[in-house]
Formats: sequence, structure tokens, C-alpha cells
Amino acid sequence: MSHVTLLTGPERRRRWIEEDQCRILAAAFAPGATVAAVARQYDVATSLIYKWRRTVRARETELEE
Repeated sequence: MSHVTLLTGPERRRRWIEEDQCRILAAAFAPGATVAAVARQYDVATSLIYKWRRTVRARETELEE
């Protein structure tokens, strides 16, 4: 059975704090894990997980330069 998350008020999108993003990324790219399973577990789109990963890698690249 599926569930629905209802966001009310002026803010229609969920805001993820950086610590949550890092925790989700670590779980998604751990050995043996699948991004789809982690996305379902945390109720987040798989594309958003990949976007977060690109953002983190871009930041790391900027710091190295």
C-alpha cells in the first residue's frame, strides 16, 4: 500500500538539510545498495539523489583547484 505526503502552506517543496542529504547519499552509494531502494526508503526522487551527488562532486572539484 502506498502513502501520500501532503505539504501544506506556502512552501510546496520539501527542503532537505545538508546532513540528511549526506546520509541519504551515503546509503544510496554504499556497496550493495541501490539508489531506487534508498529513494523509496526516504521518499525522495532518484533523480534528486543523482543531482545531490553531482553537486557534491562539483564542490569537491572546486576545492581541489
